[in-house]
Amino acid sequence: MGIASTPQGLKYKVIELPYHGNTITMLIVLPSEEDTPLSRVIPHISTAAVQGWSKLMSMRKVRLLIPKFTADAEVDLEAPLSALGITDMFSEDKADFKHLSAEPVHVSKALQKAKIVVNEDGTKAAAATTAILLARSSPPWVTVDRPFLFLIRHKPTGTVLFMGQINQP
Repeated sequence: MGIASTPQGLKYKVIELPYHGNTITMLIVLPSEEDTPLSRVIPHISTAAVQGWSKLMSMRKVRLLIPKFTADAEVDLEAPLSALGITDMFSEDKADFKHLSAEPVHVSKALQKAKIVVNEDGTKAAAATTAILLARSSPPWVTVDRPFLFLIRHKPTGTVLFMGQINQP
């Protein structure tokens, strides 16, 4: 867990939860003050900020209460791919997939769908790890009971795989 701040001094908590052998982690971003809206923190979240959080993090024992949630996203990839110059595959006249099909084919739609589910199974795994630590001390509670951001990150590369906002936990 770490405390970060915006250039204006607005403080927010960043909590990192390890998954999949610490290769994948979930980061929870929560304004430190309950009356601070998440909208004041969001403009300051950037690739550089996420990379900088690692330097602010320190291992701390906490008891975490986080709500169950599901987040879905669907993105039409035609515009982003076209912006990168990948256009021929969408054209009936220019698409060249003859190595895949004898019929003339083209890509009519390119979609990316993603879904994340945080439920009791994930919380139970975190609670079991914490329970071992609780025998020696009584760590503070961190309750995620107001709007927050979450990021799923590939820790070795720092790549953010998924990012979302929960407005009504």
